Amino acid sequence: MPPRGGARPPEAGRAPGKILAVIPARAEGARVGDLAEDLRREIEKESSSKVNSPAGQQASASPCLVDVLVLLDGPDPDAEARLARDGVHYLSKNIPGPTKGHALAFLAERIEQKLDSFDFILVFDADMRLPEGFFRDLRVPEGTEAFQLPVRPAGAPGPGAPRVEALSLAEARLDDLARDVEGLPVRLRGKAMGFSPRAFRLGPAVATRTTAEDSEATLALLAKGVAVRALSGPFAFDEPTPATGAMARSRARWFGGHLKLLATGFGDLLRIAAKSPKGAFVLACDLWLRPRLFVLLALAILAAVSDGALLFLASNGTWTAAARAAGGAASGADASAGAVASAHTVALLLFLLLFSFEAKLALVLEGLSLAALRRRLGYPSEIPPVSSSDVMASLAMWIGAAFRGATAPSRWHRARPPR
Repeated sequence: MPPRGGARPPEAGRAPGKILAVIPARAEGARVGDLAEDLRREIEKESSSKVNSPAGQQASASPCLVDVLVLLDGPDPDAEARLARDGVHYLSKNIPGPTKGHALAFLAERIEQKLDSFDFILVFDADMRLPEGFFRDLRVPEGTEAFQLPVRPAGAPGPGAPRVEALSLAEARLDDLARDVEGLPVRLRGKAMGFSPRAFRLGPAVATRTTAEDSEATLALLAKGVAVRALSGPFAFDEPTPATGAMARSRARWFGGHLKLLATGFGDLLRIAAKSPKGAFVLACDLWLRPRLFVLLALAILAAVSDGALLFLASNGTWTAAARAAGGAASGADASAGAVASAHTVALLLFLLLFSFEAKLALVLEGLSLAALRRRLGYPSEIPPVSSSDVMASLAMWIGAAFRGATAPSRWHRARPPR
């Protein structure tokens, strides 16, 4: 059973009338039935609550109706056996891959006639679980066409990269809520997403150019004027793999996909910038200045290298020579050569000072923001404290993922168009 009590009070909105819950799965085996079982449990509770509601309270009962569809991306005999045994409807895409975007495009094509009969299409990962009362607490603000639900770990994450990932996920959901309030772009995170039929066709069903399909769908939706909202609840629970190697493989796909997205998504980013330059800047930072560990490490290295270069140039007399050259230019001796040498040296000095200052300032601001986050919001109760060894393990995992993503473009970057 998934953890209980995970849902927050729902924000103002309405209960969707009819939902299609889609679970894309590739080689997940029988475990995909666990999430389908959670969905069926919640559907039965919703039906039971309506039947047992007194006549006077019938209008206040949630009218949510849910259909469940497991989308098997390629042959999976174990999954098919369990789904058939449990009576769960599934659809098989016989030729797997290359990305989840292609699987969702296949789904949109197969159920094109039925798609508009649903208010929202919810997309879950196969390794997720749902808390009790999930559909009871689901409320969607009026006018919303795409939303991201909050996700938290199913139980306490293990040490190392999983613990850092869980902390990052907790901070991301709070950041999403703040962006939503400010009217800034919210990024789809691939887990527990919801779309109107129109948004599903404009976003997930056409995100087939990269292996970063969720970020690609975010850009596509925002470029077409479809805002992604961040809901405060209910939570969905993620069951991350404890194996660092498996995490590195999935992060390599993410990293490689975002490298390609720099080119394929640039047009969408420009269209977003035409409507909201600030929003485009925030979204670009969120998409490509990640993971944060890499950015902070790069800043620290940049500051150290700049300071080291300044010390080296000072110790070997470069600044003294520049001053002499400037003095020679002032007295008229070798005026041209002295002026050029002085200008080059001063430009180098200013360049190094600027790099050093910017890197240190960014690190200081990052530290202040983290401290403010801790004081104002507190440490996530569901996550054990992250240690320095956890951070180092996560950094090592990301370095391996970045290397694999950058050196194997045919495997991680390319998303061939469907036939």
